[in-house]
Amino acid sequence: MYILNIISLILGIGAWGVAAAAISKPAKSHITTVLSFALCTISIVVELFEISRRANLGDYAAIEDTIRAVIIASIVLVVVTIILNIVAIVKSKKNV
Repeated sequence: MYILNIISLILGIGAWGVAAAAISKPAKSHITTVLSFALCTISIVVELFEISRRANLGDYAAIEDTIRAVIIASIVLVVVTIILNIVAIVKSKKNV
């Protein structure tokens, strides 16, 4: 029932994990940065599909109850992903 939320969470963690890997191995940070941002974007899109699914079911109370948490989680996901990827890019520039 909440499979889209789980998928979104896994993709978000994956975005951070890929960025962390880029920090630890900066040689391929440009490829991993693109992958990290792609996972972050897909994670947020999956959440939009979950909100759409709830709207189609007419479950507006659930949307009202969770929308602020979804917004905050999305902001945190994007900000942390950006920070991690900036660190990875800066670290890769120092190693070149």
